[in-house]
Amino acid sequence: MKSQLLIGTLLFVSSTALGGSVSPFTETFENGANGWLMGTFVAPTETGSGALDGSAYISTAADLNTAGMFGLTVLRGEDNFGASGDAFVGDYLAGGITTISFDIRHNAGIDLNIALRVSTSNNTPGFAVEQPLLIGSGSWVHLEYELSPTNPLWTPEGGGPGFDPIAFFENVMDSVGNIQVSASRPDGLDEAFIVNFDFDNIAITPAPSALALLGLGGLVASRRRRA
Repeated sequence: MKSQLLIGTLLFVSSTALGGSVSPFTETFENGANGWLMGTFVAPTETGSGALDGSAYISTAADLNTAGMFGLTVLRGEDNFGASGDAFVGDYLAGGITTISFDIRHNAGIDLNIALRVSTSNNTPGFAVEQPLLIGSGSWVHLEYELSPTNPLWTPEGGGPGFDPIAFFENVMDSVGNIQVSASRPDGLDEAFIVNFDFDNIAITPAPSALALLGLGGLVASRRRRA
């Protein structure tokens, strides 16, 4: 049994604990792809062991030669397809969710830019968050993405005169419906370039202060049960 599954279970509380509709959650893929899809909307394959923590993971494939200027989606978890039973769908602001993380491995043979996209169920509005460094080939790595308009790696899909990044960010975060992982097209490609991607432990996590509230809520509940 995965240690992160235990952590996810310990952190999973009712929405009333933080006054919102989304609780911390980790998708471990122990029971298959669970509604997550490749960028082509085809179900990924599952392998029963060999992830970063030794357990199950899912795999996707994508031709990076077809990636546009904003990259190519290689994994999607969407409200319309019930990914993880919609555990990732809802109000992230009320839930105190500030980070999305996952374990990833690819076999491109070169370093890749791996970005995260978050949007509403309608797929717009949305924003992207990038990594500060390119991700090497052949080894599992754990990536974390800070969901904040003050993050220099945060890019909103929109702009123009009078654009309010805070209001835009909150508009997406209070009704998240889609999570997508993308990879950028390497320079100099002029033919098909199929890359395999492995994923595990996709998690939404609150800030430390929100975690403290979770702990306090559990303590209060425990005391009430003893009373």
